[in-house]
Amino acid sequence: MNDIKQMKNDLKNMMSDFRFKHSLLVADEAVLLAKRYGIDSNEAYETGLLHDIAKELSSSENERVVNKYHLSNEWLMPKNANVLHAIIGSYIASEKYDLKEEEILAIRYHAIGDEKMDLFAKIIFIADKIGRHNLNDNLLKIKKLAYQDIDESLKEFLIYQSNILEKNGGQLHQNTIKLLKKLEKKVNT
Repeated sequence: MNDIKQMKNDLKNMMSDFRFKHSLLVADEAVLLAKRYGIDSNEAYETGLLHDIAKELSSSENERVVNKYHLSNEWLMPKNANVLHAIIGSYIASEKYDLKEEEILAIRYHAIGDEKMDLFAKIIFIADKIGRHNLNDNLLKIKKLAYQDIDESLKEFLIYQSNILEKNGGQLHQNTIKLLKKLEKKVNT
């Protein structure tokens, strides 16, 4: 088990006050969901806390991590700007802290999802979306659903996100689309 106090101090020095408060909210939400689904709440708190560890890194720091771990330079492309922090964050978090593989993968998958997500990763993913103040009506519905059926809540969130992206001329990442198709198939059977 990592030293949570030290982890919080590290994050305070790496993040804006806004991002740190968001991480605390996500960690708290992850604990509640973990307890609901019988998952280790300490690991959920830790992972929720760390999920955005790389969110506010500079471009040069992002490039350094991509090069250090021999990741594809495609991750540095503008089209991946909103998901890069999840990939890089999984490496930084595992480098700094003693994390289990499921925690590392949950950090990696929290931005766009992946069809290989386990229950733990799903909890971190949805906690990131609902662990906030001032949720709109759609997200409040998704939050309520998250405590009843995690897969259904993920599916509803991804449909909601897809609709927003389409209105703005965007679309879901290919990994997110695969996850949504898998969830639609599972929920409809």
